[in-house]
Amino acid sequence: MTSEAKTSSNQQTFDGHHDAALRRVLDALDQEQQPADLSFISQYDNAILANLIESLPDGYRQHIWPQCSTERYWDILHLMQYETVKHLLSQFSQQQLNELQHFVSDTEIVEFADILPDSMVDIYLEQQDELTAAQLQDALSYEDEQVGRYVDTHILRARPNSTVERIKQRLSTRSNKHVAIYLVDANGQFQGACSMTDISNASDHTRLSELGQSIEVFDHQQMLADIALSLNVVPGHAWHPVQRDGKIIGAIALSNIVQWLQERSLDIAISDSPSDEEDLFTPVPTAAKMRAIWLTTNLATAFLASWVIGLFEGALQQLVALAILMPVVASMGGIAGSQTLAVALRGIALNHLQQSNLKLLLNKELKIAAFNGLMLGLVIAGVVSLWFQSLPLGMVIFVAIVLNSLAAAASATMIPFVLKKMKIDPAVAGSVILTTVTDIVGFVAFLGLASLFLIS
Repeated sequence: MTSEAKTSSNQQTFDGHHDAALRRVLDALDQEQQPADLSFISQYDNAILANLIESLPDGYRQHIWPQCSTERYWDILHLMQYETVKHLLSQFSQQQLNELQHFVSDTEIVEFADILPDSMVDIYLEQQDELTAAQLQDALSYEDEQVGRYVDTHILRARPNSTVERIKQRLSTRSNKHVAIYLVDANGQFQGACSMTDISNASDHTRLSELGQSIEVFDHQQMLADIALSLNVVPGHAWHPVQRDGKIIGAIALSNIVQWLQERSLDIAISDSPSDEEDLFTPVPTAAKMRAIWLTTNLATAFLASWVIGLFEGALQQLVALAILMPVVASMGGIAGSQTLAVALRGIALNHLQQSNLKLLLNKELKIAAFNGLMLGLVIAGVVSLWFQSLPLGMVIFVAIVLNSLAAAASATMIPFVLKKMKIDPAVAGSVILTTVTDIVGFVAFLGLASLFLIS
């Protein structure tokens, strides 16, 4: 079996386990007998638990955490999207935050400092020795995507003419675990890297210069995006040296770079997402507010298109108002649908959207569509009523926009899931089908209602 086949097989196995876990949890929570017996959740590994929590709405998530031992909290959070962690932390009780405080480490402080309660960061720093606290403060002075933010200072510096025997002695007498061994000259400048495996296998009298390998050195102020593009992986070296002012100050793990690449590749693959701050089950008020900003922006361009058509008002005669306003109805449905489509595609890409939670997502999206459709529909109805001096016309376009928004949300939620079942790429075909649906529903609703109530 090829490596690609093995990877595909492993992914299918994980997908199957995740879907089974999701179905079991939803079945337990939907039973009339309360409280639900969720003790089985503790048997799942951290990857499935992280995926499970991100696949559930807020009201369901709160039942999952009590089933997990507090020692696992951070391991689970590390496997989630950053914005999901941010939202979860804001929802945690003080007791849960206290439990997190008990198990927090340097890794969590560095990675999540921007979203952790200030008190948690301050307490942790106060508990560290002076050197460790200073190193953490230095790391937090960098931007979230700068190399210096993720530098581990637990490295062993040695001269090239030193022997393997001497290095082994130094390693055995130090309590801290070193992540890398780097060769430096008298000025602290990088001369090469020795892998732990080579050190273990070499004879005691071997000079380190004989084992040293040339690997890429990063500057502490570089951005992860820059080093990810030029990274040259050397077998046996999971860490790369980081320098400041020409001297080695520590190392950065390749896993940090790989994680960044994975997150950004998802953003590129689903670039139409309404916001980086929304996951599959961001609460309705929050999600509606974020999307309303872009819907309002789109409204301005939609009215501009209508104004251009309105320049030909004299030629359009009796149906002039309808012709002018048709793009508004179609455009509002289209942009609302594309936002829902992006969230559904993200859910599929992250394995969060399954048949078992499809109804939950549909319910959420319909609520958002109803909220934004009603709010913006009223605004549009008011403008149209004043513009054409016709309250009935304003009411017709209001109803049409609400109906089209609901149709867009429903179709955009279902389309990618159905296409995936049909083994058609939803990222490619989804927007085409969605546009067709919103145009047809929008025009039929608007022109149909107008024909019934406005045209004699």
